[in-house]
Amino acid sequence: MEVIQVEIKNKSALAILKGMERAFMIRLIRRKKSTGKDLTKLKGVFSHEEALGLAGLVNESRSKWNQRF
Repeated sequence: MEVIQVEIKNKSALAILKGMERAFMIRLIRRKKSTGKDLTKLKGVFSHEEALGLAGLVNESRSKWNQRF
């Protein structure tokens, strides 16, 4: 078996693929659409030191928030 990813351009193409699935020629694997942005595109935007600094700020903000409530 081989798994490939296909972009379907129109409903006719989808109908053809569904017919092939009914004939047990292929199996369609439906993926859920991601609701967020692709974080892999952000890899390397911040240096390691900047990321640690931002993480420290986030932790500090969380602790202040928890102290309030």
